[in-house]
Amino acid sequence: MVYLVKTIKQIVHINASPQEVYEAFVDAKKHVEFTGAEVKFDVRAGGKFDIWSGELTGENVELVEGKKIVQKWRADDWPKGHYSDLTISLEPDGSGTKLTLVQENVPDDKADEIDDGWYQYYWKPMNEYFERNK
Repeated sequence: MVYLVKTIKQIVHINASPQEVYEAFVDAKKHVEFTGAEVKFDVRAGGKFDIWSGELTGENVELVEGKKIVQKWRADDWPKGHYSDLTISLEPDGSGTKLTLVQENVPDDKADEIDDGWYQYYWKPMNEYFERNK
């Protein structure tokens, strides 16, 4: 089957250190605290993850503590067997973190929803989480 795909690129500032941002992603307990989602996360390359009871699933390709997260990532309403390639890079930025997200091979008809979802379900709640826990 042939379908169009898009690449999502975002750069955001998170008000915590790169290590804290990394841990918020990969530590299931912390991930739950800022997303409110049910999370299963096997913290190793090749480890699987499941967020929001199967709505988002995938596999960790590369985890570089405090610096980078690379995943095969998919939503449950995507074509069967289709995964995007997600890379999140973390760099110190003043008192916080410059987070760069590149998500390739997102189904064209889902790209706007995924793009908005990162802000709505991740960046905004993550910044609020770190503000509460300072």
